[in-house]
Amino acid sequence: MWADWREAFKNNRFRIHLIIALLGLAAFAISLPYFFNNILLPKPGVQLSDPILNFFTPTNWSIEIFVLIYVCTVLSLVSNIKDPKVILLGLQVYVVVNFMRMVSLYLFTLEAPEGTIPLSDPFLTVFAYGKEVYVKDLFFSGHISTLFLLYMIEKRKSLQWLTLISALVASLFLAWQRVHYTLDMAAAPLIVIAVYRLFKWFNSKFIFSAPE
Repeated sequence: MWADWREAFKNNRFRIHLIIALLGLAAFAISLPYFFNNILLPKPGVQLSDPILNFFTPTNWSIEIFVLIYVCTVLSLVSNIKDPKVILLGLQVYVVVNFMRMVSLYLFTLEAPEGTIPLSDPFLTVFAYGKEVYVKDLFFSGHISTLFLLYMIEKRKSLQWLTLISALVASLFLAWQRVHYTLDMAAAPLIVIAVYRLFKWFNSKFIFSAPE
C-alpha cells in the first residue's frame, strides 16, 4: 500500500498540491466557528416555501443521518487510503466545495424551514457551530455534498452503491426533519460534479502526466 505513496511523494507537484489541500482544509476548519456565529448568524435570511417538505411530519432523524455520514466517510477512507491520487482529489474537491458553501451561505442566506427540528451532529456542534442549536447552515447541503463526493471518488462498485443509497436516504431524512430545503440538497450533487471534473482534469494534466 505505502509503495504508491512513496512513489507519489517523489512527484514535486503532488507534494505541493497535497500541502495546499491540507492547508486549505485546516483554514476551512479554523474559520468555520467564526463564520457561522459572527458572520452568518446575525445576517437576516429568507424563508422559502417548499411544498415538498409538506409531505412529511417533522421527525428527528439526527442519529440516522449521523450514522450514514460518518460510516460512509470511514469506509471511504479505508477503501481509498492506499491510493494517493484519490486522496488528493478528494481533499481538493472537499476543500473547494466547502469554501464555495461558505460563499453561497453568505450570498444566499436562508432561514430554516418552518417546523424544522435542528440537526444534532456532535462533530459539527463541537468543531463548527460551537453551540447546541444552529439552523442557518442551508444552501447548499454539506451533508449531501460530502456523501456525493464519497460516491464520486469511490472505485469499488459495492461502496459506490452504498454511498449513493446513503446520500438518497440522508436527503429523505433531512427533508423529513426539515433541516434543509429541497433546493439545498438538489444543488449539492451538481456543484460536486463540476468541481470534481475540474480537479480530475487538472490533476491528470498538470500533476500526474507531464514529466518532472
